[in-house]
Amino acid sequence: MKIIIKSFIITALFTTIIFANNKLNIIKLKKAKGMYNAKSALFLDARRFELYKKGTIMGAVHMPNKKFKRYQKWLPYSKKAKIVTFCNGFKCEESDYLAKKIMKLGYTRVYVYKGGYPQWKKEKLPSMSLIKKCKTTLKSPYRPKNKKVSINGVKVYLGGEAVSDGMIDQFWFSNLLNQGKSIKNIQLVDLRKPSQFKEGHLPNAINIPWDKKNEKFDYVKLPSDKLIVMYCNTGMMATDARGSLDDKVARNVLYLDANVVCHKGKKCKVIANENF
Repeated sequence: MKIIIKSFIITALFTTIIFANNKLNIIKLKKAKGMYNAKSALFLDARRFELYKKGTIMGAVHMPNKKFKRYQKWLPYSKKAKIVTFCNGFKCEESDYLAKKIMKLGYTRVYVYKGGYPQWKKEKLPSMSLIKKCKTTLKSPYRPKNKKVSINGVKVYLGGEAVSDGMIDQFWFSNLLNQGKSIKNIQLVDLRKPSQFKEGHLPNAINIPWDKKNEKFDYVKLPSDKLIVMYCNTGMMATDARGSLDDKVARNVLYLDANVVCHKGKKCKVIANENF
């Protein structure tokens, strides 16, 4: 009996240790700024390269969550080194996943800065960009530069540099959504978690959650007779989800590169991500 009780206690302690090790250390702007100024931590940007090159925290190393195995060689030798992960704002979870992977390697001082680059930039703290910024002047009303194209019988403006990018013009479409306008035969697909969808979503949208871990979603639920426009909190999941589709399905699917902010009982606000 004593042996059984002893085994139970050891198992419980072991489980507690594992749980504690997997718990994320969330930090706010003040602490992140302090660690940055003291040069006491390595800052890791968990976003995709397209966003990293547009702008990131000065000196941050690009380490996308999805390509962790390729980039993990850049981690510090000491397991006691301070590491701060961040991504595209409070609702972005890429930094969480990255932090957990780093912790599994035995690093004991890993922090997640949830405000991410958007908050850092808003506070006008040291930043850097890998490309030359071009000022985008948005006239009122906004006039797209590209000509309208017809996709699955629906005429829309595309963003990006080519049709193959699969991005709808984020400024044009965001303006329509914020004005409460809709285009016939466009089906909005919300890729966020069901709990987030329940809290608030764009009108007439359906919820097909993006499985980040397995990098897939149930695309068979997409209606074949409509043009699909996918969105999420920051535009990152929508980009990934569209990229996961084969050519046959993807030709009728676009993604929205924008921040979609929804609060319970209030109308969602769509903020287009900048072009550079």
